[in-house]
Parts: sequence; structure tokens; C-alpha cells
Amino acid sequence: MAASDSSERYNGWTNYETWLVNLWLSNDEPSYRFWRQRTADHRTAAPEAEQVQAGIWTAEQAARFGLADELKESIEEAAADALPQSGMMSDLLGAAVSRVDWHEIAEHMLDEEAEA
Repeated sequence: MAASDSSERYNGWTNYETWLVNLWLSNDEPSYRFWRQRTADHRTAAPEAEQVQAGIWTAEQAARFGLADELKESIEEAAADALPQSGMMSDLLGAAVSRVDWHEIAEHMLDEEAEA
């Protein structure tokens, strides 16, 4: 069995990479505040999303999809800026980031925001 079995869960999360990204986003105060605000913004904007208006998604889905996309784009951009564009370390970081379940993190953030 490979060391990075994709069925492996970690601390209740899909995998280690998802858990780790959520940990950093929620334990770094500036990051936590920023993403709390972005989560609220996505929830507020969701009912007006084109897909919601067309009856394709619920407002909750629109908020989750939008937040997940923004999280992914932001972290991928930060990862690209952190290392040279090619090489072993860049490939390893890219592989780790590609395993993150952005929708799981977005759903968790939306649930926390709703409870607040």
C-alpha cells in the first residue's frame, strides 16, 4: 500500500492536507478573520448567484462552491509564489495542494459562520 493512500482520513478530515490547510486558516488570526469575512460575504451573495436564480443550485451550494473556489485559488496562488515554478519542491507542494478538499473546508467554514 502506498504511503499516501487516498482513502486515508486524518483527524476527521478527508486527508492530512485538508486538515492542515484548515488548521492554518483557522489558527492564524489575520487569516481567520479574513476568511470569516469572506465566508459571510459568500453566504450573503449566494441567493443572487446566477445558478441559484436559474434553480440549478441552492443558495447554500452557491456559497460553498464560491467559497471553495476562492480558497483554492488563493492557496494555489500563495503556493506558486512561495517556490520557483519548477523543480522537485514545487512539484511536491503542488501535489499536496491538489489533495486538499476545498469543498470540505468551505462547508466547515460556512457551518461555523452559521453557528456564530
